[in-house]
Amino acid sequence: MNSRVIKSLYKKEMLDVLRDKKTVVMMLVVPLVLYPLVMVLSLQLMTGITKSITTSTYRICLDFEGSEEYEELFKDLGDKEYSFEIIDCDNPISAMEKEEVDAVIKMELTSGMENFEVIYLSSVNKSSYCADMVSDTLQKYSLQLTKKRLEEAGLDVDNTLNPVKIKFNDRSTNEETAGSLLGTIIPFMLVMSLLMGTMYPAIDTTAGEKERGTLETMLTLPVTNKELITSKFLAVGTIGIVSAVLNIISMAGVGAYMYSMVTSMVANNGTIRLSRFLPAILVGILCIFAFAVFISAISMCVCALAKSYKEANNYLTPLTLVVMFASFIGFIPNVTLNTNTAIIPVANVCLLVRDLLAFKYDIGMIALVLFVNVAYGVVSVMLLARIYNSEAIIFGDGSGGIQIFEKRVNIKKGTYPQVQDAWLVIIITAMLVIYAGGAMQLKLGLYGLLFTQLIIFAVPFGFACYTKKDIRATFKLKGCSPKYFVSAIFLIIGGIMVGMVASELSAYLFKSSAVDAAESMNDIIGDRFLPALLIIALAPALCEELMFRGYVLGSMTAKYKMSSAIIVSAVIFGLYHMSASKFLTTTILGVLLCYIAVQSGSILPGMLMHFINNALSCIVMFYPEKASKLLPIIVKDRIGISDMLLLAAAGIMLILAGVWIGRKRSVV
Repeated sequence: MNSRVIKSLYKKEMLDVLRDKKTVVMMLVVPLVLYPLVMVLSLQLMTGITKSITTSTYRICLDFEGSEEYEELFKDLGDKEYSFEIIDCDNPISAMEKEEVDAVIKMELTSGMENFEVIYLSSVNKSSYCADMVSDTLQKYSLQLTKKRLEEAGLDVDNTLNPVKIKFNDRSTNEETAGSLLGTIIPFMLVMSLLMGTMYPAIDTTAGEKERGTLETMLTLPVTNKELITSKFLAVGTIGIVSAVLNIISMAGVGAYMYSMVTSMVANNGTIRLSRFLPAILVGILCIFAFAVFISAISMCVCALAKSYKEANNYLTPLTLVVMFASFIGFIPNVTLNTNTAIIPVANVCLLVRDLLAFKYDIGMIALVLFVNVAYGVVSVMLLARIYNSEAIIFGDGSGGIQIFEKRVNIKKGTYPQVQDAWLVIIITAMLVIYAGGAMQLKLGLYGLLFTQLIIFAVPFGFACYTKKDIRATFKLKGCSPKYFVSAIFLIIGGIMVGMVASELSAYLFKSSAVDAAESMNDIIGDRFLPALLIIALAPALCEELMFRGYVLGSMTAKYKMSSAIIVSAVIFGLYHMSASKFLTTTILGVLLCYIAVQSGSILPGMLMHFINNALSCIVMFYPEKASKLLPIIVKDRIGISDMLLLAAAGIMLILAGVWIGRKRSVV
């Protein structure tokens, strides 16, 4: 690539972006003016509401005989700022329903006890607040009566009421307490502001250029697609990074405003040393920059599929919702940053920033989050380059776009899935598996896992039916030569051996992930072998193969080189299992499954391989003693170096034998 060409194109893209008033507003006005203004006004509004609640006059009706004796109780509130106005009513309930009275109080004497009943309307704010204030007053009155009776009985009031003394000793520093408070809201605001800052330049440099008709002119210049993509990405990335810097400055300003408020909330009301936050801020800036690269690239990928500014906005709406939903993870106290959550985009940045503000520094996690975001950014840029190499997407009439958004009458019957539809299926399926499938697994255990597998099948099948795909061709539902089943057996046995070595290495690198995965699986499988075999082995062999080696791989092979399609599909399959310790193993298995599917043209040999792999794991879990007698190396807690080398060598030989048996054509 020519650096001078990229520099000229970059300058042109920046000028085009900055001419757009929307981009300038989102980049400058929103972070520097709107966010601080919203934060300050929100704090003032909350303070005003709280003050209004605690200083209001509440109207109450004492609806019981002898109520005159209790009027002084509701008038003498000591140091309380709110007050009660006692109203005489003929029909207290009717008056309350008309909001002429905020609450009605009744009282009955039973065996010397005063039983109060507070009647109020929870749907009316002032009535609900009034009930709280009445409760506070009656609690004070109850305490007074208790002390009086104890004194009359000659007992020590304090020792009787408080036989247990509790002293709290908060060892957190002022900075740690303030950081934990700020660590919930700041990551969310940073992520969302970064997304908003990159959305409009991403739209303008992609769909906006298509709509203006200037993209064709750009492509006629003596520049390569890589140079064009690089300049556009650098422009959007620059806007994203500038937006990040401005947001950090804005957050610092808001933090300075909140400084006095936070110091009043910390445990010992001391001062906060802002210098202690400097390392967290510096590392956080690196993470935000890495995230800006990723979010810029992914925004451009989405916008590049659109043909107009309006359509790009529609495409970005689901991305905005996904990013917003994922950024809420910072508000959940029990979710921590570990090797599993560190590979989840958006969530990893929010959790890391939250930990940094709480002075939790884990060099390994920081490096992993940075690497993951940069890796996702690189993959997104590669995907963007693929999109710009497609004339069907750049200049097409929509046939290269996302077909699910097209009118069904305009969709041609019997075609293959588009890559864009496959990516949408992957994203929707992942969201449903994480949230709906996760909830069902917690509730139903093993049968919740079956529900998850049904989701994996239902989403691509529903898409294929709606877009009028050839179901048999899309999912490779056809027979094949018996030699491919023989090849599949060799491949899976060799794959299991190599996978054991990969699993051992992954478990060493991601110890906590391996332990968590084993514990979660033990919690799910239960104690019945046959249901477990059907749900853990058979269901994934059917559902996952139909999606990953059927719908996804089919769309990839129709678009990309065979080797690229296999690798991308296998990596997606590995990421789908959402476990750092399983990623390498499942990716290796994915490559073998994709290979046999391509060679045989059928999904059936892959289903057999998948079933054998999962069934073996199921047998080992239920019958470890018998498995250890037949295959002792499988159930070893730790595999030695010599065993690993032997397994790797034998596995590679079996895989090569399987490739030789099932050879049909060379895979480029």
